[in-house]
Amino acid sequence: MSERDRSGGTPATVDAGTRPPTGRGRMPALQWLLTPLLARHVARELVREHPLESVEQIGARMRADLGAHPDPAGLRLVEAVIRRLPAARAVATPHPVVTSPARGWRSPTALALIAANLLPLYGVLALGWDVFALVLLFWLENVVIGVFNVARMLCADPTDVALWLFKLFLVPFFCVHYGMFTAIHGVFVFSLFGSGRFESVTGGLWMLDAVVRAVRELDLGPACVALAASHAFSFGWNYLRGGEFRVASLQQLMGQPYGRVVVLHLAIIGGGFAVIALGSPVWALVVLLVLKIAFDLKAHLREHRPLRP
Repeated sequence: MSERDRSGGTPATVDAGTRPPTGRGRMPALQWLLTPLLARHVARELVREHPLESVEQIGARMRADLGAHPDPAGLRLVEAVIRRLPAARAVATPHPVVTSPARGWRSPTALALIAANLLPLYGVLALGWDVFALVLLFWLENVVIGVFNVARMLCADPTDVALWLFKLFLVPFFCVHYGMFTAIHGVFVFSLFGSGRFESVTGGLWMLDAVVRAVRELDLGPACVALAASHAFSFGWNYLRGGEFRVASLQQLMGQPYGRVVVLHLAIIGGGFAVIALGSPVWALVVLLVLKIAFDLKAHLREHRPLRP
């Protein structure tokens, strides 16, 4: 039965407040796609500007800024930002970050990193590892870092549909680019420190046969597993449990491993040549290992400090 008024049979006027929602009242597709991107950026800035506030405090601050009659789009953005704040911020703390006993070098992941890097000390003292064994082990750690960086990129803000479109391009690109970078680096490790021991199984950039043989002959397996376990623990503890994946930037993740690899391994290669020049004494190998741990720990703390409460 059509709606008409009784007097003239013309269509009755429907009040605008009771009119059913139309396409205009729905979230535009572009806004729906861009909201997660903007929310990640806002969440990162809020973490840096208000490091001692909890999720509830930051949420209350943002809702108050919207006023008494907030716009629905603004409310959606606020909720999106809150969902992307690190979970570790759920409870506010009145103390500065540096006073927390679970932060800095005493954090679980930092202690695990130190413990894993001390295992090569046993190789130097008990198994007679030389410079090549240490440098090769640290190069293998670069491969592990690349694998977990791919995992970080894939897990970054998984609810953002638009971000997955970028991942389809950036993740394969990173695998090829970082893979070539690491392979060339490995060629230098074998040619500069391998003394020709594995030249028969090394062909161009194909390093797998030489690496497998070197790991077996030098007993690097347990140390490789320990370093991989340390990075896996950091990935689970900091990135997933700590909520870093909610505000991770795909562009920053793309370049993150390169800075560590270049700075650390330039120092290690330079130190390796110095150790060889000294005749590879045990004390020099220990000093090289300690320097590597110091570089590693500093890079680890710098990487995870911005997203910590």
